[in-house]
Amino acid sequence: MRRTGEGFFVSRKSWVVAAVCLILTVVLSGCGSDDDDDAGVRSYIGSHYTRATKLDEANNGIAYTSNKSPTATADEITKGVRQLDRRTAGATTYLQYRDDIIAISPNGTGARILLDDYRNGHRRHHSAVSAFGWPSDNSSFRGGGSGEGK
Repeated sequence: MRRTGEGFFVSRKSWVVAAVCLILTVVLSGCGSDDDDDAGVRSYIGSHYTRATKLDEANNGIAYTSNKSPTATADEITKGVRQLDRRTAGATTYLQYRDDIIAISPNGTGARILLDDYRNGHRRHHSAVSAFGWPSDNSSFRGGGSGEGK
């Protein structure tokens, strides 16, 4: 133990325990947030952009429109809801979430936001997202490490 200037003792063990608690708090505060982010991204897009059923794609590709450019729209979405990855190929920006892939492309003077569940989005945008190294199966986000996709 060592004596502090205020007259009480603080052991090295107390400092280690406090440091471990702080680290665990930081780590655990991020756990489980990806599911919230996916629910959040669907909710965020639904509440901030205009639904455009005429622009929907086959296999549940849900379309919305924005009056801003694709880049500005992607910036808004990623500020509102944290993504796993963000990439651009040509004029389209792709956002990767645990359960969704979002493609934001030009639409007149604004943008078209196409929201797909992960697997359909990967199939639809395979040529772009495969080049980014995004896996075709999102199960790798559900545990990782050896034996991933359990």
